[in-house]
Amino acid sequence: MAATKDLRRTKTLLFDILKPEAGFFYLAIAYGLMIGLLTLAVPFAVQTLINTVVYTASVSAVLVISTILFCTLLLYGLFSALRTRVMEYYERRIYSRLTADLVLKTIQAPHQFFEGRKNSTITHRFFEVMTFQKNMPSLMVDGFALLLQMLVGITLVSFYHPFLFVFNVVIIISMYFIWRMLSTPAKNTAIDLSDSKYATAKWLSEISSAHVFFKSSRHLDHAAEKTEAIISRYVNCHAGHFTFTFSQTVLFLIVYALASSALLGLGGVLVVQEQLSVGQLVAAELIMSAVFLGISRFSVYLNLYYELYGAAEKLNAALNIPQEDVQSSDNETFTRNDLHFRQTVLVQQNESVKIDMALRENGKYYVVTGQAWQQRKLMTVLKRYETPESGWVELGGLALTDYQTSELRQAIAIVDRSLIIECSILEYLRMDAPDASEKAIREIFRELQLEPTLARLEDGLQTSLSQLGHPLQPMEFLLLKLAAALLSKPGVIVLNQHFDAIPEAYRYKILKYLDTQPVTVMYFTSSPIQEVFDATIVLNGDSQLLSHDVLADKEEL
Repeated sequence: MAATKDLRRTKTLLFDILKPEAGFFYLAIAYGLMIGLLTLAVPFAVQTLINTVVYTASVSAVLVISTILFCTLLLYGLFSALRTRVMEYYERRIYSRLTADLVLKTIQAPHQFFEGRKNSTITHRFFEVMTFQKNMPSLMVDGFALLLQMLVGITLVSFYHPFLFVFNVVIIISMYFIWRMLSTPAKNTAIDLSDSKYATAKWLSEISSAHVFFKSSRHLDHAAEKTEAIISRYVNCHAGHFTFTFSQTVLFLIVYALASSALLGLGGVLVVQEQLSVGQLVAAELIMSAVFLGISRFSVYLNLYYELYGAAEKLNAALNIPQEDVQSSDNETFTRNDLHFRQTVLVQQNESVKIDMALRENGKYYVVTGQAWQQRKLMTVLKRYETPESGWVELGGLALTDYQTSELRQAIAIVDRSLIIECSILEYLRMDAPDASEKAIREIFRELQLEPTLARLEDGLQTSLSQLGHPLQPMEFLLLKLAAALLSKPGVIVLNQHFDAIPEAYRYKILKYLDTQPVTVMYFTSSPIQEVFDATIVLNGDSQLLSHDVLADKEEL
């Protein structure tokens, strides 16, 4: 048996997810109550018809009964249609609400949560929204109708004779016992089955994202072994869940068979003993046949309910992604782009670096680091993904924390090889600069020498890009990101060391163009070109800001 989980907590999560749509459920229940009462029209009409034919043989009475039955069934159809429409609105609403929540929470997650492609598969849990879309209408329409029909039918037949009341009590106790005995393990195994399903999805995502990794024979062997293990886990979980759901189905079918035969025997005896009329027996058989059919299908709806437990566990994990503490200040957008590091200390494990310097407005600076972590740490501090160990950073005379977070991140552009969304080149550029004209775009492309790249692309600016920029080469993708940054007119542009891979002559032209732009530039590099830019920042224990004249003197020495 699967390990026991905190099912009470899971039940709370389930109802928390469904609570905003409670109005739809209440309306569906109201329609269901009306429908349940109207379904009794058929057995009542049959009973009345039999009594009429037996005792009066009146044709007019038969016509009246038929007319009333028709009107009643017409109302039944109307309420059924309205209930179906209500649940259609529910499906649209829960999809819209949960999708919007997941998008917002994913965007507002802290940078560290997804850094290095960690936790990227958590968004797969979105597909559990479809479980709520599919299962809840079935439960609220068919499941509730079945349950109501059973309760009303059992209650009505119980008034026919005390023995029938006892008979129905035995049926209810039997159903309750079956449910109590098997529901807890079925819920546990439903959650285990959901876990194994998402483990499979995660593994498939890993294979697709590291496709080349599995091209060698040993890695291929590992893929085969792990795939077999994952399949085995899912099959075992599925078999474990089926053990309980199938047992439940079989037991309900046994109750169905025993109850059907017992009612016929008991009803026949009562008719023979003249304690029950023939009309009552026929009505009881009609009513209870629907109840017994419900008993035989009861496990189907319980299985849908168990699936919701697994869905609630997974969807809750996605809805409870850690959220970033976003600054929402009323300060206006920056007006200057000078940077001032005030006793700023960056720490990585046992190492640290202190930065205390001012970078002038529209200044151009190389940044030379002794450790790789220094580049990453400084970038995350500038973007406010992290805070320095001590000290602070100012942009335009204001601390970074004084700016609205998203506005600050728009003002500081990081140009690296991070992933983008799949879109066309034009769409990508206009996400950063919505008002950019094609003329301005082509001018930037000319300055960055991207025109030959654009010319060889069959669809030009409409060329679709993958998340890694394909079909562009890595260098072209990097320059495209620089073009987007320049078009957005930020206050600060930070270039990472990937720019060092650009041939020096080509890189010199790009840096010379950047030198003329009204933007502060920090370029992390291991090979500064001293003919351009103002100075070099050397990050070490106590960082230094060295003009290129000073560096030239040191090299001569």
